Amino acid sequence: MLEEIPESFNIKTMAKRGRPTKYRQEFCETVIKVGENGGWLSEMAEACDVHRTTMDEWARNFPEFSKALSRAKQKSQAWFEEVGRKGLTADKFNSNLWARQVAARFRDEYTERRELTGAGGGAIKIEGAAAKISSALDEIAARKDG
Repeated sequence: MLEEIPESFNIKTMAKRGRPTKYRQEFCETVIKVGENGGWLSEMAEACDVHRTTMDEWARNFPEFSKALSRAKQKSQAWFEEVGRKGLTADKFNSNLWARQVAARFRDEYTERRELTGAGGGAIKIEGAAAKISSALDEIAARKDG
């Protein structure tokens, strides 16, 4: 037999009763400090003793943390850019490693993109591609045999 549900029951309240958050406002300063030294998301999460996805959740739920995380990312990028700028005149500098780091961390600004388009900037048409390839291979084979 089912128990009667009390009038005070609220499913939204029940959903929010999970494990209490580990979030503390001082984590804002923590992530900024990590960013100032070129640290990235995993290092920021470790400094807060949480998983990276927890930081994403905090950024969604705590506007001050979202702002601090954005600032920390900017500071990290500034650190890498300063290292790269100083590397231009350094005796030893691993420019390939630096380039890979910034391309992986700051994709929007440092990843080389090549966009392929079809005629008029539209989609690339692949209709009949198999037949054209087959025909080209037949031509190559005929030249080789002849």
